[in-house]
Amino acid sequence: MITFKIKTFTKPTLLMAVLTCTLLNGAQASTCITAGRMDTAGWAPQFKSVQLLNEAGRVLVVKNKSELTQVKGVELKEAALLSTCDGNKSLTRGDDAPTKGAVPAAKPGRFDVVGFSFPKLQIGGELVEFEITVAADQIAMITR
Repeated sequence: MITFKIKTFTKPTLLMAVLTCTLLNGAQASTCITAGRMDTAGWAPQFKSVQLLNEAGRVLVVKNKSELTQVKGVELKEAALLSTCDGNKSLTRGDDAPTKGAVPAAKPGRFDVVGFSFPKLQIGGELVEFEITVAADQIAMITR
């Protein structure tokens, strides 16, 4: 007789395991990166390592929200954390989020943007999330 020990996993751990298994099996998955913030002053890039690209693959200089519709790709100069796309809903505080551990990140390179959203910040303004398509070989696990 074979017995198994069942272990309880937290939702983030289970989500990461499912995402990792899917990606390691060669499937592509759409996921999001947070590229910056929009507020009354306009576009504020979160990282200088994220460049916005137009349809021709040239770097875009974005000053306001309406110009984000021209973004068709992003180029990452450094790894960028991947996240579940939250859409336009308000973000909640992540006080109980783990502070250390391995998390999936997109490796440096170019990625197609398939959508974007603007999750609201509690302090005013909103984040700019780009939904990108990431292949398994474009993902690295990093410790944050």
